[in-house]
Amino acid sequence: MKRVGIVFLLCVLFTSVVFATGGKDSAASSGAVTLKFTYWGSPVEKRAIEDALAAFEKSNPGIKVDAQHIPSDDYLPKITSMVAGNVPPDVVYLSDTVATVWGTEGKLVNVLELLKTDTELSKEDFLDDIWYKWAPDAAVGTNTALETFAIFYNKDMFTAVGAELPPARPEDAWTWERFVQVAKQLTLDNTGKHPDDPGFNPENIVQYGVQWGTDINAFMALVYSNGGRFLKEDGSAIALTQPVAYEAIQRIADLINVHHVAPSPVAAKNIPEISTALMTKRVAMVMTGQWVLLDLGANTSLNFDIGVLPKLKEYKTILLGAPTAIFSSTPHKEESWKLFKWLANPESSLPLIQGGLWMPLLKKWYTDETLIARWAQGNRAHPASYRTAVMDAAMKYGMSVPVYNVRNYQQISDIISPALDPVWLGEKTAERALREVEAQANSQVNGFFDNTRKY
Repeated sequence: MKRVGIVFLLCVLFTSVVFATGGKDSAASSGAVTLKFTYWGSPVEKRAIEDALAAFEKSNPGIKVDAQHIPSDDYLPKITSMVAGNVPPDVVYLSDTVATVWGTEGKLVNVLELLKTDTELSKEDFLDDIWYKWAPDAAVGTNTALETFAIFYNKDMFTAVGAELPPARPEDAWTWERFVQVAKQLTLDNTGKHPDDPGFNPENIVQYGVQWGTDINAFMALVYSNGGRFLKEDGSAIALTQPVAYEAIQRIADLINVHHVAPSPVAAKNIPEISTALMTKRVAMVMTGQWVLLDLGANTSLNFDIGVLPKLKEYKTILLGAPTAIFSSTPHKEESWKLFKWLANPESSLPLIQGGLWMPLLKKWYTDETLIARWAQGNRAHPASYRTAVMDAAMKYGMSVPVYNVRNYQQISDIISPALDPVWLGEKTAERALREVEAQANSQVNGFFDNTRKY
């Protein structure tokens, strides 16, 4: 799911939409309801979605799905245009930045109300932290799939320098100091020197120890680990100007500009995609979303494995994923709800889950050993370390990223993200950069959608 999360975060993961049709077609004339469904994704995702929709139609002979694939870069503008033209979709895997906003505006169905009377599913069947709520008792839906962050690494690069492998258990997570030390072992300039060696040339690094993203989701994993927050607990102001937050952000910047073990955003543009970067030994470790397993598992030449993130005060990772929702304007709410449930069922998207792109939404797929064996064992995309480094880490230590619950998140992030650009370049400290825009960011703060949530 990297494609979605990075395109929209790291952020956004794959999006599908169903909208009601007008006029007469063959399905309508035969008495069937037609749901138009729009979505994006790679060719692999497209094939899996098409298969899921074909199976849905076979199981629901009174419903037809008219599917339209839209490139991710064009997706949100086109859906927004549909809404503005009063022809919105019925069911949508929507951008996380607009879902809760549209929920408050009455554009989307409260699926928690539908679950109250559903005979097949209940709210308790789903994971706890995947709901996009606009109020404690109102939600536009859940993630399309669960995603979380970990460390993915080239085992051969560690063996070559005799470096300790990243721990696979959250309880054994490296301290930040140990993480930096190992990253230095794995970093080389063009003469083979490490960052602590005399004469090391930081301007000509040929192999980086680690690549750590600089988007909000990526640094919030470390902010949470240090006991920090995005907004203050009462929702009155940003909390990134508190020491526990900006110190964590500074640690990531120091990987680039002080320790010279990670590429800057500028240098990262010249590094190939993650699976190729690991295989060609441009980078030894990458901190990213588990969706990258789709590519890593398909790369049979790469000897990769998975470790947990390093910690500051306590181990934390993040949970993320774009939501599924139903537009309130649909004339086919019952049929749309059937499609919503079908898409939320791991059975319907099992190829994407087995392939490493998605994680299931239902709790039993993390507790029932028979179900776990169907997706997280016995395939190249899920090495033995996956069980503890990804599944256990997400279930026990995962925290939702701010977009789930922060009002005006887009407006705030549009201020915070560019303000941090000089930090990644080593031109400002994180404290200075954040304090310079604190008042501007606070002018956009409007609390939380659901004040009952922990974060």
